[in-house]
Amino acid sequence: MSAQLPLHQQVLLLALNDRTGTFCHGLYLYSVAGAMVSELLLQRRIVRGEGKDGDVSVANMEATGDELLDELLQMIQSSKKPRSLSHWVRQTAGLKDLPHRVAHQLSEKGVVKEDKKKFLWVFTQRIYPEIDGTFEDDIRQRMANIMFDESTVPDGQTAVLIALARHASLLKPNFPAVELQQHKERINSLANGDVLASDATKETIKAVQAAILVATVVPAIVASTMAQKN
Repeated sequence: MSAQLPLHQQVLLLALNDRTGTFCHGLYLYSVAGAMVSELLLQRRIVRGEGKDGDVSVANMEATGDELLDELLQMIQSSKKPRSLSHWVRQTAGLKDLPHRVAHQLSEKGVVKEDKKKFLWVFTQRIYPEIDGTFEDDIRQRMANIMFDESTVPDGQTAVLIALARHASLLKPNFPAVELQQHKERINSLANGDVLASDATKETIKAVQAAILVATVVPAIVASTMAQKN
């Protein structure tokens, strides 16, 4: 069932708290962006060049049927010069209201409910509690089959999904800690793109990992530097 959902919607479901409808933390944003780039690669809408930088070009401009993917495809096509996968992951993560737009797509499919809640009696927060858990149950089951059974040959989409979830710290909120620890080596191989990942998709995984590293390490370094100056 979840195979009907594109990768970025599957990643966002893993990032949403089923009960409260809130997003778990900021790192998921880069995995959502990486999922969109990966989806275009898997659909062969974009291709990565063989040069050192592996710049991306559009191979098929036909509509994908997904508004966000079409928007990203147009961004890549309209670029004044070729850019790397890492560049497009960062650009996609910076799209205005990206998580809310993806959540809206899920609400249109009846997977989550769009709602609002007030906190501190003044501020309003948009939330997306789950109303049909069968989609996410199927996602988790597919991932578990691959992560926890080394005899299972992963399909490309699920292998990429595991990698994206691993780099955004989305596995711990969704799977038992004991099983994650027992199969740590297998999960790391999947997360590094060593299991059934094309060169282009593997580079996307690396781009997501680099984007998350920049998002977490650089602010910490800046904060530490500022503290030392003070």
